[in-house]
Amino acid sequence: MEEKIQEWLRIKKQQEKHEQLVKLSKEEEEIQRQREKQTEIEQKAQQKYKDWLQKKNQEKIEMEKKEKEKAVLKEEQEKERHKRAEEKFKEWLAKANEKSRASPKSPCYPTSPYDKSYPSPSFCNPIPWKPIHVPPPETSLNKTPGKKTTKISTNQQRKCQQSPSTAFRLRNSARAAQLLQKR
Repeated sequence: MEEKIQEWLRIKKQQEKHEQLVKLSKEEEEIQRQREKQTEIEQKAQQKYKDWLQKKNQEKIEMEKKEKEKAVLKEEQEKERHKRAEEKFKEWLAKANEKSRASPKSPCYPTSPYDKSYPSPSFCNPIPWKPIHVPPPETSLNKTPGKKTTKISTNQQRKCQQSPSTAFRLRNSARAAQLLQKR
């Protein structure tokens, strides 16, 4: 029986060793697989980064080309616009030299740059304006009770007409007549 037990123990030890070896080999394989997977992921990441970098460089080159083309096109348009403006200016200058100019004796001859903005009059009256002669009003004596009124002489009336502000202040008052007499 002892032999059987020893045999069994020996077989059991061998099985345990075999299981440990299998377990170790599986762990090593798993570790190896993880390393390979990690290196594969790193390679893919590097490849993606290279592709992205190359794409960005191409986009940058294309953008620079487009910007150069835009700059060249803008410069050509600017030259064309400048050329057209120069031609139009020359045409205008030729036409402006052909046009008749206002004589200095005319009443609308421009003497400053601001005078050119107003149109010349279409009609000028040859007869100058003269004021209409209005005879002075006759003074009427309004008799009011309680007030003493005096008659104003024609000389004093002329003085009153000469200074309208005085006449405006002193009108319709008995005091005005007295002040006018004192003058």
